[in-house]
Amino acid sequence: MLFDLTHILYMLISAVLSALLLSAAYVWIKKDVQKTLFLKVVATVTVILHYSGIWVEFFGNGGSTAGLEGSHLLPIYPCHIMMWLLFVTAFIKNKQSFAFRTLAEFCFWGGIVCGTIGILLNENYSSTPDLRDWSILKGLLSHSTLLIGCIYMRVGSFMKIRVYNTLSVVIGLMLFIVDGLFANWLYAVCGLPEVNAMYLLYSPFPSMPWLSPMLMGAVGVSVLLAGLALYELHFPKEERWYFKLKEKIECKKYARKK
Repeated sequence: MLFDLTHILYMLISAVLSALLLSAAYVWIKKDVQKTLFLKVVATVTVILHYSGIWVEFFGNGGSTAGLEGSHLLPIYPCHIMMWLLFVTAFIKNKQSFAFRTLAEFCFWGGIVCGTIGILLNENYSSTPDLRDWSILKGLLSHSTLLIGCIYMRVGSFMKIRVYNTLSVVIGLMLFIVDGLFANWLYAVCGLPEVNAMYLLYSPFPSMPWLSPMLMGAVGVSVLLAGLALYELHFPKEERWYFKLKEKIECKKYARKK
């Protein structure tokens, strides 16, 4: 059962420990090499936690396991994609590249949403509210480490909060759609029961069938864009998005004239 005493205690303890770890990292980790190492460690731990249920069951059941799931083979749901994007981003060498900047910005915003929802509305805990079951505990822990890694994108100065983050989020959401279409197609071709990857087949909320991922994405992007536009109002005028956009347009016009 969600939001029982155990679940609430986990959320509180996780929030406090995550805040302390991120604060300590902000204060003590100053060199770029150290920041990258911290990010790599958190991303790797997240992946290990995700797969650890298979290993625990295998060695705990005398060398056999029935715990292999679709999510271990394919990124089925948003949190799975965020986990792998965090991992890939952490190991990109060129931190000034377009790929890194785009992924870092999407990991920050998308990871916060996915990690938070994964802890608050964890489906596995809802069906089996027992943290003594490692398959349940590791699911919550992996969302906690995912949240830490994605928030560290900003804490570690790997990205800046700005209006153009919205473009990175749109690109990231397009990756969600492509992944979901591929996973749903693969399941259908192989004759497997539908998996509803990325919730593209139907809403994750049975009581709200109209709440499609497209609608949620559009609303989310709109809210983010509006919020970031307001946030940039405290920037110097020459650093605001519309001023930079105007500069780019003028530069292109000047280049054409030449």
